[in-house]
Amino acid sequence: MTTVPLLDPTVATPIATTWTIVLLGLTAAYLALLVVAFVGMFRRDRATHAPPERRTLPSVSVIVPAHDEARVLPTLLASLRAQRYDGDLEFVVVDDRSRDGTGTLLAQAARSDARVRPVRIDEPDRRRAPKVNAVAHGIEASRGEIVLTTDADCVHRPGWVAAMVRHLEPDGTVVVGYVETTRAGETTSLLHRFETIDWLSLMLVSRSLTRFGWRFASSANNQGYRRSAFDAAGGFGAIQRAPSGDEDLLVQRLGRLPGATIAFASEPNARVRTASTDGWRNLFLQRRRWVSRYHHAMHYRPAFLASIGVLGFQSVALATSVVLLPVLPQMAPWVAAAFGAQLTVQLAGMTVGARDLDRADLLGPSLLAWALLHPFFVASVVIGSFVRSGEWRAGAASYRRRWWRRRRRTWRRA
Repeated sequence: MTTVPLLDPTVATPIATTWTIVLLGLTAAYLALLVVAFVGMFRRDRATHAPPERRTLPSVSVIVPAHDEARVLPTLLASLRAQRYDGDLEFVVVDDRSRDGTGTLLAQAARSDARVRPVRIDEPDRRRAPKVNAVAHGIEASRGEIVLTTDADCVHRPGWVAAMVRHLEPDGTVVVGYVETTRAGETTSLLHRFETIDWLSLMLVSRSLTRFGWRFASSANNQGYRRSAFDAAGGFGAIQRAPSGDEDLLVQRLGRLPGATIAFASEPNARVRTASTDGWRNLFLQRRRWVSRYHHAMHYRPAFLASIGVLGFQSVALATSVVLLPVLPQMAPWVAAAFGAQLTVQLAGMTVGARDLDRADLLGPSLLAWALLHPFFVASVVIGSFVRSGEWRAGAASYRRRWWRRRRRTWRRA
């Protein structure tokens, strides 16, 4: 029995050849990035030790934006109040227009612990994205030499503050902290294992970048910087208008300061556990929101944006190639080679990283399932971000629309 090709060979061959060239080019670039991340695992972290001449620890302000977080605030506050740190410490929790019991819980916590300092926002700011606005209000109301930021749905070990400060002593600029959604032995469902491994991959890449001295990426769940550096950089500056300006963008802004240094904190005490998503749809929406912010290319460093683009478009190309195989079967050997090479490097790097960070519980079938699903998941998120942007809004008007209006005004004035 003979099969009839779905496309005429005279049409299919040039399409398959062109698409294969695109796929192999993107895959080569992506593999190069993976190799860089893999090499970074074997580099040493920046040395952390307090200078012998310093007798007092720096004061620390922990900034927490909170919007309708009454359900998770008790757990957060308990983990913060349990912090063991001998220097001055305050917890500035910004109640951003909450309509649940957030304000009441914060008032009660402040009465029982003077370190808890509630800040209330009643109106949105047209010049700042909501989360940036909340963090900015918290920083303005705080006093610490060191600023640590986290989220209301996070849990911290008692030594978290002390561990983060060690990475900024004696003269560090920024510390990027490890974030995880589950701890060893806690993962049960396929969703939570997939999400945990995905966070692990992000943390491994972020750690490698910082070990090379590249000031590119961070997470607002676990981040710290010197107030003097934040002030020297002009605060959030222009990035306060962007949909997200409190993590990657801020690190890149602080990284431009003369002599700026960055460290990655991955020891157990420095790790922060953030809440897992409660469904595949919510995980997709979260990742779509993350990818949507990269549409605003004018704020990001070109090398960082190029890396993100390679990851996104290579995943789209690989996933599309697999879908097209019934129509263009002549691509099968090349698609298999690209997918196989990617799997090999990913599995090798993730195995080394998981063992290094004491997460060997994620190895085996779970890791293989993540590696197989990863390009399709990333491709769906990337395509979804262009179909319907998941960006945060700054007030009633779209950020992008307001940005173009400002550009038109600038051109008219010129």
